[in-house]
Amino acid sequence: MAIQKMKLVSVVGPLQDFDRVITDYLLDCDIHIENAVALLNNVRGLYPFSEENSYSEPLAKMESFFQQADIDPASIPSSTGAAINDDSLALIQTVENELASNKAQQDEIAAQMDQNSQILKQLEHMQALNVDLDQIFRFRFIKFRFGRLPKAGYKKLMSYLQDIDAFFLEGEVDQDYVYGIYFMPAEFEEKIDGIFSSLYFERIIISGESHGSPAEAYEHFKEEQKALERQQNELTGQAKSIIEKYETELKALYAGLQTYARLAFIRKYAAHTRESFYIVGWVSNSEAARIEKMLSDEKNILLVEEEPSIIKKASPPIKLKNPGLFKPFEMFVKMYGLPSYTEIDPTPLLAVTYVLMFGIMFGDFGHGLILLIGGFLFYKIKKMDLGGIVSLAGFCSMVFGLLYGSIFGNEEILRQIPFTKPLAIINPMTEINTILIATVALGVVIILIAMIVNIINALKNRQWGRMLFDQNGLAGILFYCSVILVAVDMFFPLGISTLPVILIGIVLPLLLIFLKEPLSGLVEGKPDWKPKKIGEFILESFFELFEIVLSFATNTISFVRLGAFALGHGSMMSVVFILAGMTSGFMSIVIMILGNILVIALEGLVVGIQSLRLEFYEMFSRYYTGDGREFISIKDQNRTLSK
Repeated sequence: MAIQKMKLVSVVGPLQDFDRVITDYLLDCDIHIENAVALLNNVRGLYPFSEENSYSEPLAKMESFFQQADIDPASIPSSTGAAINDDSLALIQTVENELASNKAQQDEIAAQMDQNSQILKQLEHMQALNVDLDQIFRFRFIKFRFGRLPKAGYKKLMSYLQDIDAFFLEGEVDQDYVYGIYFMPAEFEEKIDGIFSSLYFERIIISGESHGSPAEAYEHFKEEQKALERQQNELTGQAKSIIEKYETELKALYAGLQTYARLAFIRKYAAHTRESFYIVGWVSNSEAARIEKMLSDEKNILLVEEEPSIIKKASPPIKLKNPGLFKPFEMFVKMYGLPSYTEIDPTPLLAVTYVLMFGIMFGDFGHGLILLIGGFLFYKIKKMDLGGIVSLAGFCSMVFGLLYGSIFGNEEILRQIPFTKPLAIINPMTEINTILIATVALGVVIILIAMIVNIINALKNRQWGRMLFDQNGLAGILFYCSVILVAVDMFFPLGISTLPVILIGIVLPLLLIFLKEPLSGLVEGKPDWKPKKIGEFILESFFELFEIVLSFATNTISFVRLGAFALGHGSMMSVVFILAGMTSGFMSIVIMILGNILVIALEGLVVGIQSLRLEFYEMFSRYYTGDGREFISIKDQNRTLSK
């Protein structure tokens, strides 16, 4: 439940051993490659390798071959790789030559099919017109226009036709348009086109390759399209056969090319002097030990390991390490941004609070069971992290469903079963105040936890000002706890003396937060800790303090939505029961089923979004920066080498 610890490793060796060291040792390592020139600029005579990755083009060609033969390149094991030389690369040209004629025919057919599709689209709404296309295309003194008019424009046209030198043949009529053709004398072309344009006539160009009536032309091109599709399928089968003939050799060549391409990728980030090569990258502590063991017998290869704390030019990439139960929630963390290397991984806290809030808002044993099963299936079959999140949220919904005594919206069944009756301790619809107060109290606890995590993060980063004077630091906690204590004492007298609490717990922290900027600079030893413009500083700090106080109130009240959605769930299901009660028999069952599906889909989505909103805005904003960069292993970086 943490960020994996990293080391920066530098592999140094004789220049002539570069390819061998990478191929024998580094290609299968879990290493995040860095730019060696940028990190090792203290090494004299260090230059980047100038070679380009010449393997991208042949790899792309081979992947196009595999695509035609329905072969997944990812399924080709790297162990089958063949040596790359001019003879092996000639295989690509051989296959390309054999496919050339086939491809030319396919391209020609594809172009013809595309043209036919356009013509079919033109003729689709004109089939009702009883005109001879060959004849009207030969007109010299009469002009015509195929197209469509909005129905409102068509009504106006009917009143104009008797006054203009044109007539309109109506074709197909749909919900919005009237399709057809209008004829006019060539000498009045500009005038008539202007009138039709004012009626929003949209012209449809009919291809001169259409013959006979529009309906006959449409059927002709439809049949031709089917014939072309058959030819295309035959050619596709022939191409597949050509590729399958060389399948074994192509797979071996592809695996070999992948290895060389990966080598070229590392070369792009590596550097060299006249005699030595340098490769720099981040690895986990365990991977560093493994690399050290692999290179132990290489007398001419030097491995240098450095801790992140002494690296000033680059921060370690982030690789989250969470148990399977929390791992799906890494998706939400990455949506906001990965933590920095010195921050606490928020995934476990997010996971626990997210499912807890979801369960409170969507407490129903039956609905939760459906989410649990459905989410689990998506997680296992489709490998979707969201499925795992939904499954755990569904489990929490089941727990709160037992506490609420609700199963598919029915709040009586669980209260009538002997072993579940004691669990149903609260009914949100009848104990509204209890639910709302409890959710606000939970919000107070969650906000305090977020502030404590912020203090820990500040300690880890040695940010003493943030720890002491920030609104989410010690001063903020003191202020927030004091305000809560005074508020509770107003409704439930605790016998405390409020004046000292107000002075020490409210006024003093507010003063510290107000002076956060200069005090932080002072305790952190910054030379320019004093404000340059006192008046401007006071004005800005005052409005910031006002906003901070207001945010404490609004953030706390935000958690009322937990109780509000719990009430909303019961209300929505009450509507479903009322509608079902208005009918009987089979129809009542249908309404119940559809109503439950609607509630699960609609409210489940809204509750999921609201839970995430509370995580991001009420919690993450208090303790989390999310400015880390992702650890990308050389294994993952090389998946797209041919792109």
